[in-house]
Amino acid sequence: FYTVKPGHMTIVTGLPSSGKSAWVDWVCYSLANRAGWSFGICSPENYPISEHVIKLIELKSGEAFHGDKRMSRDDVNKNTQWVDEHFSFMSFDDKIEDWSVHGVLNMAKSLVRRKGIRGLVIDPWNELDHTRKEGLSETEHISRSLSEIRQFARNYGVHVWVVAHPTKMLKNSDGTYPIPDMYSISGSAKWRDKADMGISIWRDTSDRFTPVSVSILKVRFKRYGREGVHFMNYDYDSNRYSDSPGTGQI
Repeated sequence: FYTVKPGHMTIVTGLPSSGKSAWVDWVCYSLANRAGWSFGICSPENYPISEHVIKLIELKSGEAFHGDKRMSRDDVNKNTQWVDEHFSFMSFDDKIEDWSVHGVLNMAKSLVRRKGIRGLVIDPWNELDHTRKEGLSETEHISRSLSEIRQFARNYGVHVWVVAHPTKMLKNSDGTYPIPDMYSISGSAKWRDKADMGISIWRDTSDRFTPVSVSILKVRFKRYGREGVHFMNYDYDSNRYSDSPGTGQI
């Protein structure tokens, strides 16, 4: 369904609390654990950084950081070292221009040279500075920004994940929310046009044991995947995803 290709850009969307950030963390953890990838993380959604580190420690350990069955201190130290080896977290000063797309990509270019990162996570899009040049519409600004991100991905052989929130959505007749598509993302239809891969995450927040649906909404090149829905189980203690039986077409 989904292949992470260096030089490509994946757009991830989903309703609030649907697990977008957790799913991207799981993909990055899997690539770091299995293939030795390293990542640059720009994630105001997960501030303070220490909280994001804890989530990744839990992913690596498979155990909770807090609680009665929490991991040992030795495991904390060992897994913290592993996170430090594979993840570089961007932390900017209060200068708002550093949080622009251009500022984030400049930091990412430095991480490519210094750390050899293979992946970049921008989570979420709306937390960046989107001051537009005079005369640019929102659609034009989004189009140019996504083109800049995609060009960075191609030039440096880095896979980029951009997490983008949808617009406010109306409930279905049964009281549930629909699965957002690429055109639901706030701002512009350019999100689908520019993406190499488009993914929507959905889960029933009222039932933590209901499988999460990972909808592959766009695949630019068919050899890297196919559109459809893959169901996954999410473990709240370890932050890990695992395969769940059952797939279907969108």
